[in-house]
Amino acid sequence: MEERIFDKVMGGRIRIGKIVFQTVDLLFIACLFFLAFMARWKLMPIESADYWGFLESWMRQIREGGGFRSLRLSISNYSSPYMYLMCLVSYLTDNDLYGLKLISIAFDYLASIAVFMILFQETSHVRKSILGMGAVLLSPTVILDSAYWCQCDIIYTSFLLFAMYFLFRGSSRGCLICVGISFAFKLQAVFILPFLVIMWLKGKTIKLADFFWLPAIYVASALPAWLAGRDLKDLLLVYFEQTSTYPWGTLEYPNIYALLGEAMPDMRHAAEVSGAGTFMAIMLLGCTAYYFYTKKVRLTGELMVTLALFTVALTVYSLPHMHDRYGFFIDLLAVVYGVMNVKRLPVVCGFMLVSVLSFMPYLIAVHIVPIQYVAIGLLGLILLVGRDLYRQVQENAYV
Repeated sequence: MEERIFDKVMGGRIRIGKIVFQTVDLLFIACLFFLAFMARWKLMPIESADYWGFLESWMRQIREGGGFRSLRLSISNYSSPYMYLMCLVSYLTDNDLYGLKLISIAFDYLASIAVFMILFQETSHVRKSILGMGAVLLSPTVILDSAYWCQCDIIYTSFLLFAMYFLFRGSSRGCLICVGISFAFKLQAVFILPFLVIMWLKGKTIKLADFFWLPAIYVASALPAWLAGRDLKDLLLVYFEQTSTYPWGTLEYPNIYALLGEAMPDMRHAAEVSGAGTFMAIMLLGCTAYYFYTKKVRLTGELMVTLALFTVALTVYSLPHMHDRYGFFIDLLAVVYGVMNVKRLPVVCGFMLVSVLSFMPYLIAVHIVPIQYVAIGLLGLILLVGRDLYRQVQENAYV
């Protein structure tokens, strides 16, 4: 049968860098990008409690303070880089709600590109990489966080994903620079550090000297605000102030503290339990690091993604004072984990379901499922990933 002209056009090959796409692939990506944006655009008018409770007031103060000149003022408890973006919005549009959401949405696309690059680096499979890109853009947690909630978690997680890409490329400096930029935006970037420490212990790409990029970039990111007139000490200690703001064991995140009854607004023994829990988290991660350091194992890309997912999830589950959105990076790592082996997609959906159920009490003021049940479900997911991690270690162990 003679090939149709349509099929010839769709099967045409187009090289972008080192990647060879077919025309149908690029057409699909274009449609994906457009429809993903339209889904977000429909949510743009929604004003979340965080917007009218905090962001709207901060933007008003920025405008009254003269845009970038307002950096001399103590307006929010956010770190300097996001305040720079907020100042930029004050110049670009009068619609603060849409401006802030569009910044986060732009990073939705950057995160999807990072996932594509990670998957292509490890699989050399274009369509599997496109699947990962689509999963990020269509993820309910990504859409809700940026376009509905007007949150900016996608910014720091995008840089963490690029850090993973540079790790797989064998660039320690590129990896830690991206982590440093991520840390400058959000303290939650530290969730990836246990994984990177294990990579350093195993002599896999990461070099100890490159960890100094984290404080260096953090200090450098505060300098423009300091030059504008803000006190440098206040700028550098913003994360310490954040950690002391919320005393509860957990703020709607379904971890071990929810099972202990230390979820907001209850505080039975919050200080004692949180102190013990911090040491527990260190011990759990230390045991994981000890196991991997003493195990002779070939670190495949799949194994490293599984380890990253396990350590990040374990960190958020065991550390106190976690907020409802702190599992956000877990979902994006889970996408990479699931696309590498489609048999794991139910686990990916499980992590996303946990996030959606964690978002709901804040977004609609309803616990669809009691937080204790969600915490048990999340523990089950972490154990499934841990079992898979152990299986991969056994399969890749040196004899």
